Amino acid sequence: MRLRDNNIILNTLRNSERVVDSIQTIPVGYIEVRLSTQGKVGAPEVVHVRNFKVSDIVELAMSSESEIPARLISILNNMIYEDVDVGDWHEKEVEELMLYIFKTFYKNKLEDIPYPLSPEDYKILEQTPKRLEDVKTKKWVPRTCIDISKDVEIYDLPEDFTSKIKITNKRTGFYCIFDYIHYKDQLVIKNWLDTYYAEEEAKFKGIKSKIQFNWNIINQLKSDTDNTELVDKLIHYDPEEEKAYNDYLAERLKTLSEVAKIISIVNYNGEDISNLTVGEKYELLKDEARLDYGMIAKLNTKQQSMRFGIKPEVSMLNPISGKVVKQAFPFRLSVILQAMQLSGSDDYDDRDDA
Repeated sequence: MRLRDNNIILNTLRNSERVVDSIQTIPVGYIEVRLSTQGKVGAPEVVHVRNFKVSDIVELAMSSESEIPARLISILNNMIYEDVDVGDWHEKEVEELMLYIFKTFYKNKLEDIPYPLSPEDYKILEQTPKRLEDVKTKKWVPRTCIDISKDVEIYDLPEDFTSKIKITNKRTGFYCIFDYIHYKDQLVIKNWLDTYYAEEEAKFKGIKSKIQFNWNIINQLKSDTDNTELVDKLIHYDPEEEKAYNDYLAERLKTLSEVAKIISIVNYNGEDISNLTVGEKYELLKDEARLDYGMIAKLNTKQQSMRFGIKPEVSMLNPISGKVVKQAFPFRLSVILQAMQLSGSDDYDDRDDA
């Protein structure tokens, strides 16, 4: 029989008491969620969360795609019983939580999902020209269903997993430590970019509006090719102005890619910069020659090997071939939110047995 240290026994009992006490204080209507990241990334190991209120769903439904992240962070923070900031989580953790909420409070299936067609599917459709034409003109959109319990899998996290990545130049010894991108970082980056390029945004506001208007007309023409009135509405603009605008977009995209990597640096060759703002990090590191392609390429390779959260490939019925296949499906938050808005809950019955 193995003897146990009395201190270990005492500490274990105290921890167990704390767990029981915390469970007893959780209000009715909250469910326990244990995310697969086990507290090793951004989210705690365990949280308790309630369902969305009607006002929450309406607020998100009325939000533009760019507004959703900020509003979703605020709403989820209020829905979770513990004092947490979902903005500090990785986006994959937010997706996993949302899928768990959908499965528990709404339905076990994601239904009526547009199916992504492959070249092989189009070859099958060529045998039925009418159906192929319907697909091209979007008169028929092939759809499928995903059973969350059976078809969706979660990565198992290795015991030694850490979200931090240290990349070192073996020749010079220069190194940086990178951490994961927080869910709210995309908001921080966008707001910073809007401020940084405010002058350019104002300068190109007119041409941006004209280009967007023309794109909307072109998209309408795809399904109404003979509509000459739409063609007449196309706006003509100065090619030089368009080139200048495209050059600006290229520069902004380059800055975005640089900032996306810089913001994740928490240690710069021994200097702790985890508390610096996006702007401060960018000004400090934008001209750092040692942050070269080799270091970023190594970081990208390492990040791609760090698999956690929902597996991207899901089993689903191919509506063209009639076979169950493994298909990549992005569990974007917008997809889950739309499913919540469109589906009712399986928990309620409207039969009048009174």
